[in-house]
Amino acid sequence: MEIKGRRVLVTGASSGIGWETARAFAAAGAEVVAVARRRERLAVLERLLDGAATVLVADLAEPGAVERVAAEAGTVDVLVNNAGSEAGGAVWAVGDRAEARQMFEVDLWAPLALIARLVPGMVARGTGAVVNMTSIRQLVAWPGLGHSAAAKAALAQATETLRMELDGTGVGVVEVIPGPVDTAALGASRLLPGFVDLLDGLFGTGTPEGLAAEIVAAVRDGHDRVLYPPAVRSAYDDPAGTRATLATAARERAGTTGDLVVGHDHPLVRDAKEAWERTR
Repeated sequence: MEIKGRRVLVTGASSGIGWETARAFAAAGAEVVAVARRRERLAVLERLLDGAATVLVADLAEPGAVERVAAEAGTVDVLVNNAGSEAGGAVWAVGDRAEARQMFEVDLWAPLALIARLVPGMVARGTGAVVNMTSIRQLVAWPGLGHSAAAKAALAQATETLRMELDGTGVGVVEVIPGPVDTAALGASRLLPGFVDLLDGLFGTGTPEGLAAEIVAAVRDGHDRVLYPPAVRSAYDDPAGTRATLATAARERAGTTGDLVVGHDHPLVRDAKEAWERTR
């Protein structure tokens, strides 16, 4: 798929992987529609991309946000569902609290809603691509991450099914499966004792710039998946072994989360992310 001149919508574009993916598509000649909650960060990105980007401020967890984004974005050739949220805590403590429902809105329902609104146009034109950001968490059980892993696993299954359904239409589907990537989200994951160090030891830690380059290449070359850093492939190819390894490590290293529940606006999460951004 030729990238130059295509219109690419990237959600979660205010930081990390989304920020670098927007920049990478713009560098490849695409017209970028960058979507995120933080107006000030989008303003910086708009200046950096110097006319190659349209920015839309939206919280995809809010009712009506997806419809507004889809309408204002216009014709979209490539949809990158990158935006993510947080709901951390023991499964029994989080339950169906507002933090969990908000996370599922952003991580699962918003991507599916954008697909429903934008893919029919791609099919009619006979060209396009959907990029869904899942995670190696779809295979990883760890105390405090049950809801997050479940949301990513659900999106992964929907992505695989979507690929089958769009076969022969000219619309490609790419699942991006990151392990540890040096982003603000990884800063928040450090609140879980032992988790980040364990994953770094298993897979290494990639960069958002490196992953963004892989995403652009996958769309351009028609690949089905991006596994990054490269060592993530071994875990993806052996899910049973990965789960067993993590289960053993959790018993040895993980601390209890008790009844603490955090969402993306919780002070602990917000401070951890801001600390990461201050160093970048």
